[in-house]
Amino acid sequence: MVVAGTVGTLFRLPNDARNLLWAEDGKTFLADAFTHGLLTNLFTPYAGYMHLVPRTAAELTSLFVPVDYLGLGMNIFGAATWSLVALAAFVFTRERLQLPMRWLLWVLVLVLPIGSQEVATNTANSHWFLMFGLFVALISRSGSWSRAVFASVLVSASVLSDPLSLMFFPLVLVRAFSLRGLREQVPGIAFVGSAVVQLIVVLNTTREAAVPGYDPDLLSQFYLVRVVWGDLLGPTTGGASLYQSLGVVAVLFITGAFMACLTAAIAIRWRKTALAAASLIFSVGSFGVISALTWSKVGVLVPGYEVSLGGRYLVVPSLLLALSLVSIMSAWVPTREEASARWMRPVIFAVSSALLLTPGLVEYQDPSYKAGYSSAVVSIENASETCELDPKGFAVVPIAPAKWTMSIPCADILEAR
Repeated sequence: MVVAGTVGTLFRLPNDARNLLWAEDGKTFLADAFTHGLLTNLFTPYAGYMHLVPRTAAELTSLFVPVDYLGLGMNIFGAATWSLVALAAFVFTRERLQLPMRWLLWVLVLVLPIGSQEVATNTANSHWFLMFGLFVALISRSGSWSRAVFASVLVSASVLSDPLSLMFFPLVLVRAFSLRGLREQVPGIAFVGSAVVQLIVVLNTTREAAVPGYDPDLLSQFYLVRVVWGDLLGPTTGGASLYQSLGVVAVLFITGAFMACLTAAIAIRWRKTALAAASLIFSVGSFGVISALTWSKVGVLVPGYEVSLGGRYLVVPSLLLALSLVSIMSAWVPTREEASARWMRPVIFAVSSALLLTPGLVEYQDPSYKAGYSSAVVSIENASETCELDPKGFAVVPIAPAKWTMSIPCADILEAR
């Protein structure tokens, strides 16, 4: 499943973009990996906090991947992280979702509609997926020791890659008071230990932060447009075009009615919808926290544009909403013992799959994404000519987007020639 998921997410990138270095993946994480040791880099904050997964991926890429394929190496690590989170969604919902719905959730995580945009296999953006993995790990019982270890690794990777993971601390408290046994507490212990390390790094650095905006009405509207509308119809094709045609009032009415129906479906089957309720609450809550604390453009209103604007900020609430939808559908699917199960189960599963997967499949790949930039092979080949003049120096290699560069020691470039 991990291999299939990694290949599937990697192919969400256009062919010309799979060996392309993008933004911080190259300029910050790989460049630092070539000049400093892993431990130094791990505790060197970027943007004000620690980045365990991108730093580790960059270190391994710099050590084991030929310089001509640095972009492919980083993209594979990003795709593998995404795939591991999808596996976590499948594994940790075993006791809560019926098996067909677990398979649906696994695919749904991999074809997240917004995933064809800026978060597509970028290692620098892997923490947004890891936070969803943290949620599914904390919301379920650990069970076996192997699951407890898997959950703890996900939790630590998330918290040590983004301090925003701390917004899920209430789940740790719930586990501490409701579950018994060391094995059940291991993920919570991993959370607290990782949080201490992350906070030490955060408190010993500075970051220019946007002024928080806590306008409940504005945040509610943006959640309905960016998350609900984008998940239902896709953010850049159907979602954007229909938004422009219908206008904001109609879209808010439709999405508001949809959310009301979800709430009613949860309330009617409340004995079976605890996961759906928790996922929906954290979907709304995480969007509010992320938008208010990190996004200075939250107030921008351009018809159609805001459906996909700032796609990385939509990953966590979108995945949590998807989990809530799948959980609701699973609660309404008849069990095998019920008389109607023979014909209703496949019908509900088929309809659910069609409704939920269509936006992601339609927007599986965006041909224009990262288009027009040189691959790592071309950039490194051009840099080798400069390095021949100064073998002990550094080559400044152009990456994407425009005007971004990274420094690579000429010794590493010439060694590969």
